Amino acid sequence: MDFLGLHYAIWIVLVLYFVGMLLMGWWSKRGTHSQEGYLLGNRQFGVSMMIMHAFGAGTHPGNVAGVMSEATVSGASGIWISWMWLFGTPFYWLIAPIIRRMRCLTMADYFEERFGKAASVLYIIVAAVGMVVFLAGVLLATTRTVQGMMGLAMGAESDGWFFGILLVSTAVFIVYSYWGGIVAAIRTDMIQGLMIIALSFIAIPAALRLNEVGGLSGMRETLAAQTSSGVDYLHLFNPLKFSLWTVLVLSINAPLTALAFPHLMSVCAAGRTEWEGRVGFTYGNILKRVCTIGWCVLGLCWVAYLIKTGSEIHKDAAFGNSIRTLLHPVLQGVMLACVMAASMSSGDAVQVTVAGLFSQNIYRVYVNPNADQKQLVRVTRVIGVVVALLALVGAILMRQNLVKAILDYFNILSLVGISTAMGLLWRRMNSAGMFCSTIAAVLTFIVTRYFIEYTSEIRAITTGVPIITGVVGGIAGSLLTKPPSTETIEKFFKKIYVPIGQEDKLELPLDEAVPACQRWITAGGLFLVKPSRQSWVGFVITLGICVACVLVMLALLK
Repeated sequence: MDFLGLHYAIWIVLVLYFVGMLLMGWWSKRGTHSQEGYLLGNRQFGVSMMIMHAFGAGTHPGNVAGVMSEATVSGASGIWISWMWLFGTPFYWLIAPIIRRMRCLTMADYFEERFGKAASVLYIIVAAVGMVVFLAGVLLATTRTVQGMMGLAMGAESDGWFFGILLVSTAVFIVYSYWGGIVAAIRTDMIQGLMIIALSFIAIPAALRLNEVGGLSGMRETLAAQTSSGVDYLHLFNPLKFSLWTVLVLSINAPLTALAFPHLMSVCAAGRTEWEGRVGFTYGNILKRVCTIGWCVLGLCWVAYLIKTGSEIHKDAAFGNSIRTLLHPVLQGVMLACVMAASMSSGDAVQVTVAGLFSQNIYRVYVNPNADQKQLVRVTRVIGVVVALLALVGAILMRQNLVKAILDYFNILSLVGISTAMGLLWRRMNSAGMFCSTIAAVLTFIVTRYFIEYTSEIRAITTGVPIITGVVGGIAGSLLTKPPSTETIEKFFKKIYVPIGQEDKLELPLDEAVPACQRWITAGGLFLVKPSRQSWVGFVITLGICVACVLVMLALLK
């Protein structure tokens, strides 16, 4: 029995899920009466919560739908829609303790302290644009998936459903994020993270059991036979979509993008100690890399099924269509709840953290310096609603191309991530360098992204050239202007290299807080300390896991 295109069992599961999430948001109102409580949950969370927060904040329907969408047209190389972060992940192990040691509420606080108030505003503008595009992609992917599960076509005749689904999913995460801030986000991420993991694998056995698919061997045989048609479905690198060169450039871009996340402060610094942030940020994302294998395998099974049955391929609805075909209505309801969970776990983190940038670093600094904590929280909540509504508009404008929305967000954030990295590594980097770096990178991105035809090679240029111009701009702008004050630089580098719990060292001069014996590279104004055993061992282990993921995927394809 159906109601509005969905089986009644699906509606029951969805209603129970939405009620549960709204109750969680209401319950999480406690402890969110200050900015630190609303934005960072008073830094109270343990390892398991931090892992699921990083996993939930970074995993959304755009990942699943994007990988499956690309897999239906270009095969296994579609996995790089999500795996473009893969080899940036080991660097998360190194980034997390640095972010925690900043002892800031927002990433804009870092820019204000390191480069000044104007630089903080520039960061907020670029990061907000990037995250609105990101959230628009999340909402778009959610809507397209639900449309697929309802069996709706992607044409104009289903626009009413498109807008209805989009409005409902946006409204729910607005409400519980408004109430509970990052506390609600992290608590629901724990629940939703487990559901997303289920999402990644629950449909694969059903797909493999289809007679038209015939298991992994049957899927490989069907797809291998399509090579003559010009599509190599079983190759991990596609010269027309994701060549090896493109993947290498994306791997360089990934940590730069991560350094610009507005929610980087919460995923790294909402834990009790540096360890919670380090393990949470790194292994929450490792979970996502593993789940991506499941998404790609499901996409390949689905395209094999479509080929065998002679069905038309609707790439952006591939995930929703496959779920509707493969699963029992009750499991469809669970899967749809998983999709909504993935959407809201990313949406709430974006809504809270981007709003925090404006309230903490613009409203508090320029509009009302005397605002108390209650006023700041109230402003953060209101701005969060505005951010979500802008993303809603963005989803409507970008509804014709899901993959484009995902890649645009990935590139936009890296444009300001370049100066973030240079500020952490190079003492000579100053405010002028930050402006030159960011503006040069933005202009180069606009030219390469919107005025050149979009192929794999051009995709590498669109990602790589802005990085080069950003670095050159940062160096030139800094060297041609006055260096930052010694006091500012010493204070900043003491903070990021003095571990949490050793705050007494912050009162010492830099040479005593970070003595020469602890320094690794200082030539040319660089400032890097020797990595601890925990740092380099953790980095190597994470890199090994990433390589293992690629080997597993290659084994499945061969």
